Amino acid sequence: CDNNECASCEMGRAEVGTSDMGMNVQVQETFPGITGHICFIFRNIDTGEERVSEYDNLVVTVAKNMIARRLAGEANACNITYLAVGTGAGVPAIGDTTLSTELDRNTLTSISASGVTVLFTAFFGASEANGTLTEMGLFGEGASATPGSGVMVNHAVINEVKTSSETMTVTGTITIG
Repeated sequence: CDNNECASCEMGRAEVGTSDMGMNVQVQETFPGITGHICFIFRNIDTGEERVSEYDNLVVTVAKNMIARRLAGEANACNITYLAVGTGAGVPAIGDTTLSTELDRNTLTSISASGVTVLFTAFFGASEANGTLTEMGLFGEGASATPGSGVMVNHAVINEVKTSSETMTVTGTITIG
């Protein structure tokens, strides 16, 4: 398309060429990408008082590879099944495959898709994941209750302290483009 006001042209073009079928092909220069956002809800088990914190997170390369394999029809179990929290000091990087120091992980209590957005929830009881939490990640494709298992989907730096007097619910989204 040569119309610079066209919605599909708004992202800019790297090059226009001709495909094997003689059609003009536009290659996008930039893409909105895959983004993630998480919300931690801590609820005091005695008073019911809540505190809430929100963070953005990085969707890592191995997750993008997992999505590509699924789109190619590979029979992989790429469903996201676990959310883990950790105490590591590392800064999330696109090449991450595990949390720096995983403390605890639980099975997601819900996961669904709405348009281009995946919505998920995980719950940690009063006796789980207690301590100073500094990182979080989702895991799929072969993930189990074993720390470090499965393919990491996203990685976030967080700054939370969870005690045995509270529960923690983590909700979030991953949006594709």
